[in-house]
Amino acid sequence: MRLKLTLSSEEDYINLPLHYNFTLQGMLYKSLPKFLSEFLHDVGFFYNGRRFKLYTFSKIQSPYFKIYKDTKRISFKTSITIFISSAVNEITKSLGETLLKKDIIRLGKNELYLEEIEILTNPKIENTEIKIKTLSPITAYQTFEKENGKKFYKYYNPSQPQFNELIRENARKKYEIITGKNVDKEDFPFEIKPLNTRKALIKYKDFMVEGYDGEFLIKTQPEILKTIYDAGLGAKNSQGFGMIEVCNG
Repeated sequence: MRLKLTLSSEEDYINLPLHYNFTLQGMLYKSLPKFLSEFLHDVGFFYNGRRFKLYTFSKIQSPYFKIYKDTKRISFKTSITIFISSAVNEITKSLGETLLKKDIIRLGKNELYLEEIEILTNPKIENTEIKIKTLSPITAYQTFEKENGKKFYKYYNPSQPQFNELIRENARKKYEIITGKNVDKEDFPFEIKPLNTRKALIKYKDFMVEGYDGEFLIKTQPEILKTIYDAGLGAKNSQGFGMIEVCNG
């Protein structure tokens, strides 16, 4: 299920950290019932020892924004729009119901109110080649260990074969969690190709995350993309990465 939130303020502009993903994620967790917020934050959905949250959110959309490089802040003209989706309907359903009951929604130090909430209908996906565009960057990485035992992350760009393989394997795991089916790697058709993309470097807590915004072509079975569409593509979905929409035409 996918929600479109329109949030307003008594102020003409709201002010946030330039890298606001953590702030926005915190607002979403605080807007969920406590039991569900704690489950997503602390537990999630397991696959062979790895946790998946199965939800994601978009970048903030606004009629106008201004970046202040000296203070590393960004101002958005209100009203702002945020898209949130989850492959588990209970998550978005509970979020929507809780937000409707709130008089004030706090995003960082900004006091907002819910101007409009809309439940979006997922697009019809009937072809094996689907053009998509990102609402938040797609990221693909691997974790390695240095000789001193410290871990480091290697990110891949869409022109590297690892990008496609990591996105594909991540999608397969989500598909298995959501459907309960076991699918061999060789029997899971999924390919993602860049069409018009750009790098996006986003700081989450103390770490820089490399992702890619823009348009991609996905080749897969329609049922596969329908199933994982609201869970997000790639890694770090619950941190605000990998939200997509299907392009018209």
